[in-house]
Amino acid sequence: MSIVKESIVSPLPNDKDITKLEGYFRVQFPNEYKEFLKTYNSCEISDSTPLTALNKRCQIHRFLGIIKDFREHPYGEYDIDCCETSLGEQGRNFYSEDIIGSELIPIAKLAWGDYLCLNFHYDKNNPSVDFLDYEESYECDPVTSKIADNFKE
Repeated sequence: MSIVKESIVSPLPNDKDITKLEGYFRVQFPNEYKEFLKTYNSCEISDSTPLTALNKRCQIHRFLGIIKDFREHPYGEYDIDCCETSLGEQGRNFYSEDIIGSELIPIAKLAWGDYLCLNFHYDKNNPSVDFLDYEESYECDPVTSKIADNFKE
């Protein structure tokens, strides 16, 4: 997987931005993911071949990031909070209505409207990276497939 350096969205998020987002979602991002955000905010990649083994629809369109003034920014639709809010309004990012916060945090938009997510449902301290099938998911019934045991992998 190769990062398209020209696609990185500035300004890059800092620790304060990430901590604020974690507080909103009520999760703690893995350190590797925090560093990725601070370095490659909302980037494109030139090859998502490692993901094609699971599902032909698993082609990364763009990673999500923290986009300041996302309503005015040309890449505002790739803001993590915007995508999470959209999934949350439809109940596709948690397994139970009783959850406070989020269990599936979108980290990349895929082709055909699907997402890669950090899945905190099974392990709050070490989320897996899962494919979220948007069309097959319903309220409190997200359909996911594990891509990797953790973000570093």
